Amino acid sequence: MVHKMSCKYSNTKIHHLQVNGDEVTDIADIANSLAQTFSQNSSSHECTQKFDSDWHRAENNRLSFKSKNLETYNNSFSMDELTSALSKSHDLAVGPDDVHYQMPKHLPGAALETLLHVLNDIWINGNFPESWRTSAVIPVLKAGKDESDPSSYRPIALMSCICKIMERMINDCLVWYLEKQASQLCSFNVDFVKIAALLIILFALKYSLARLLSNGNTLLSSSLTSKKLTTQHGNMES
Repeated sequence: MVHKMSCKYSNTKIHHLQVNGDEVTDIADIANSLAQTFSQNSSSHECTQKFDSDWHRAENNRLSFKSKNLETYNNSFSMDELTSALSKSHDLAVGPDDVHYQMPKHLPGAALETLLHVLNDIWINGNFPESWRTSAVIPVLKAGKDESDPSSYRPIALMSCICKIMERMINDCLVWYLEKQASQLCSFNVDFVKIAALLIILFALKYSLARLLSNGNTLLSSSLTSKKLTTQHGNMES
């Protein structure tokens, strides 16, 4: 249990790789081979020419979004939002900074206030830490795959837990804002406000998808991760 809390697990066997007919046995070379494979799999070279063309065209389109930054999601975070995000955090493996989730969970009040001040400075002024752009990548062998083939592994990125906590705070804030907007647009019972927010997003996505596909285009989109929605009629998951 002590080792689990400190994220210290038993050593996992490092498998030798076969690359272009050669056996790779050196740990550094194994790491570089896996990194190169992960990079190739996620590069634009793996996309079709049409998708790449649509992506560049979409990136060059300026968003018609005007704001005076007075929306509630632009406000500073509160202590309640920080403690809520901490309570939802699980004791996962640490990132490159070796900070465990149990550390911020057990900070005294004054230290927690300092942490909140730092996170608000990042949020308001955009002072994003460079160290948060780096993650520890762990290769995980896919079920039933050849352990000597670099393409048989999928990457798991371990990020700073403080960064993940702030990510949760931002996600909760945006989900709350969407639910509030839905409650103002819809006359549903309060129990269905969350469903309404989800349906608004889904209908907009369905319309955009149908319109683009009918013209032979590619839809590029991103999504928010929302929590599980439960109603008396059953479960809906985002």
